[in-house]
Amino acid sequence: MPAHPATARVDVVRLWQLPDDFFARPLDEQWAAVKAVTAPAPELAAPRRACVLSFTDDALATGFFLATLALPFGLALSFLYFLYHGSRAPTAALVVVAAVLALHPLPRAPSLAFRSSRLALALARYFTMEMLCDRSDPFVTDYCTPGVDAAAFLERSLPSVYLACPHGVFNYGAMVWCCFMRWACGWYQYTGAAAAVRHAPGLRLMDPLIWLIEADRKSITAALRERGPLDAVDGERKGGVVGMVPDGILGAFRSRPGRDELAIGKRRGLLRICLQEGAVVHGAWFFGTPDMLTVVQDPFGIMEFLSRKARAGVMYFYGRWFLPVPRRVAVTVCVAPV
Repeated sequence: MPAHPATARVDVVRLWQLPDDFFARPLDEQWAAVKAVTAPAPELAAPRRACVLSFTDDALATGFFLATLALPFGLALSFLYFLYHGSRAPTAALVVVAAVLALHPLPRAPSLAFRSSRLALALARYFTMEMLCDRSDPFVTDYCTPGVDAAAFLERSLPSVYLACPHGVFNYGAMVWCCFMRWACGWYQYTGAAAAVRHAPGLRLMDPLIWLIEADRKSITAALRERGPLDAVDGERKGGVVGMVPDGILGAFRSRPGRDELAIGKRRGLLRICLQEGAVVHGAWFFGTPDMLTVVQDPFGIMEFLSRKARAGVMYFYGRWFLPVPRRVAVTVCVAPV
């Protein structure tokens, strides 16, 4: 389909079409692969649909969702069951298992063990991930081209904060972005999130994908001031870029399938940090995020109150097969400075 005049300078990068061996290829071949999946953005007559998924990709992605989302629920329900029935031995064994799952070592930045893995490609395909690049925007014109490796581009881009919107239950599109952003904007980011994610069994498996830092002033400021050499390679291309979900817990509880909205409270601390550090702020909107999972609403607001006190989401949600597995939604991300 030919490009619409209104989108003549907008390219679409179909990350889900990248080859299985993308991360194993030399850098020049990776750029060739990115170019091969880049084309002028067509006008769509209807919403995009999820692509056909291989058994391997479906199994990898679904296994990751079950490990990160279903496992915490399973452990909590099993603990309550054994505790209620007074089964001391199973309860003690479960506590030991939970402790191991919460404390065993995981790859941390600058490791690309998860970010440049077959899992990353499976997630991109699960969500049929595409990125729109407005070539008329001077900050975005070089995105997804070798131009992002130029020192001049990086010098004007760093430090940067990327606001992943909307929150949804989990913004899985933003997790995929973390894996491919080196080719999108030339650098890897840290991601600000609740500290509970780093220690909760199952959930902490997200850490090697997003390179978690605590979402507080000290941690964000330190990450923005860190800077790797501009000619660094692989995972050393980090420091100076932070990703945040601006609507946080409020956005999770306001999430509704079929409705894209940003629920921001009265706090403006992040923007003050950006001003103080001279960071370029980019809005990144991941269309389709609210359709991934449905939150079971609490009419009394008890779960939202507990979530705010615990600084972590306390909620139940469901998606595919009525399990805590995201639905197969085609996700499109648009990034622009704000």
